[in-house]
Amino acid sequence: MPEPRDQSSVTRAADGGAEADFGTRGRSAGAGKPGRMLGWGRYPAWAGVLTVLATALLGAGFTVASHRDPGRALGIWVAAGTAAACISVRARSAYAIIPVPALAYAPAAAIAGLIHDHALDISRTALTISAAQSIASGYIAMTAATVLAVVLTVARWLLSIRASR
Repeated sequence: MPEPRDQSSVTRAADGGAEADFGTRGRSAGAGKPGRMLGWGRYPAWAGVLTVLATALLGAGFTVASHRDPGRALGIWVAAGTAAACISVRARSAYAIIPVPALAYAPAAAIAGLIHDHALDISRTALTISAAQSIASGYIAMTAATVLAVVLTVARWLLSIRASR
């Protein structure tokens, strides 16, 4: 008896579980393209934005745990998240990552700075100045991460145009 048409792409594994062949027609999903098994280059823009925000949050946590002012460590985390986000999203959606490093760094630095300088909670003015200094300490890191996003976006866009020819 032939199998129904909608069931033909599902096979049974040796342990009884079902394995689906999602339109790959006998080849592995990442065949022939390095990095495809990890999904690099095929995520939507919002996933890249969340990647940068998550790494900024991790960097803020690392900064607080290390009892240091925000700056270098948080900047490295944001730059690494920006690079991962620019590489992991679709080439045509990578432009959405460009403003995210600065928008992710500023609140992360302000919060990490306020937690680090918790003795300054005597006035709102002191808190505002502390937050501003924490954000300003990472200006070069924010700029470098934003430039990295622009460079990776342009490079991916040019490579995608070249590959389509």
